[in-house]
Amino acid sequence: MKILLLINWKIKYCDTAPENLQPSDYNCPEEPFWFFKYFAEVPKVDVIDIGAPTWIEKIENKIRFHFYQTLKVLPKIKQYDLIFVHGSNSAMLLGAIKRIFRIQMPPILDVDISSFHQASKSGIIHRLSQFSSKAFDYMVYHTSSQIDYYKIEFPWLVNKCEFIPLGVDYNYWKTKQYPVIPERKTYIVCVGYRKRDWNTLLKAYNESNIVEELYLIGNPDIKCENSKVKVLPFIPISKLMTYITNAKFSVIPLDNFNYSFAQLTLLQQMALGVPILAADVYAIRDYIKCSNGVISYTPYNVENLKTKLQELSKLKETDLQKMGQSSIECTMTVLSEQQMAQRFERICRMLCRGKEI
Repeated sequence: MKILLLINWKIKYCDTAPENLQPSDYNCPEEPFWFFKYFAEVPKVDVIDIGAPTWIEKIENKIRFHFYQTLKVLPKIKQYDLIFVHGSNSAMLLGAIKRIFRIQMPPILDVDISSFHQASKSGIIHRLSQFSSKAFDYMVYHTSSQIDYYKIEFPWLVNKCEFIPLGVDYNYWKTKQYPVIPERKTYIVCVGYRKRDWNTLLKAYNESNIVEELYLIGNPDIKCENSKVKVLPFIPISKLMTYITNAKFSVIPLDNFNYSFAQLTLLQQMALGVPILAADVYAIRDYIKCSNGVISYTPYNVENLKTKLQELSKLKETDLQKMGQSSIECTMTVLSEQQMAQRFERICRMLCRGKEI
């Protein structure tokens, strides 16, 4: 099976596997790309990222879909058994060309991360998404509630799409070792730059009067007068993971949108065995219910979040360790990258054989 993979992020193309990047962020001849290494029969995968000349990237960022990678691969597209698109904004031109010019192409499998255009219901990009998506042979999504959006805006996809939970590679994270720092277990940590409900978190934290400090990492623009709140900017990944693994627990205060985001943040912390307090929002609801290591709170509810902060603050170390172990076991089974790969392989093989899913 020869797969053309179009991804909606940039990766490093290298000769040997780098130590400082996760498998989804590089491509080298030494090993199969990302989760494809867990296919029972490892395919040949050509990975094309969204890298483009600067002037083209500016245009793509403005129109909010990636067309350059399609133009690069179009002349050789018939060489493949399957076109695997990870991120619908990388599939818009491809689908449009297939429909307008009736070009014969291999089956198109789309992984829709953001409900096409962040679950929009109007506008030019929305209409383009509707038009192009009719060229998809199958679609996968990582947030189960997205199906409610498709039923209204993309009904032609409902019978040829499937929810597959995003998986994390515990085998990768179990090898990582991070140093113990002096303030270990004296603080709680919150990581992220966008789509975080900082206001509810800060109000709840201020009212909770818990002894632990709060480290906010990723958004240096946050303003807070509480001296127990430490605001840090983007930091190197090794330092970030050091802060995460040394925290008493993590808080993930997400905004509530009906598409996939912040799932990797949650899964990586689960794989590291960090106890987690997370907002019960669409994006991660399927995931938090899989583990006793993740406690949820009602989004945008200061009182509920305050209560949960106080409850976790009072937990004994042994109870926190049990939470972490539950999450680790979850990432080794139902939320593993291996499990996800098996489900994707079934779909890929069905599409290549031209059979019903």
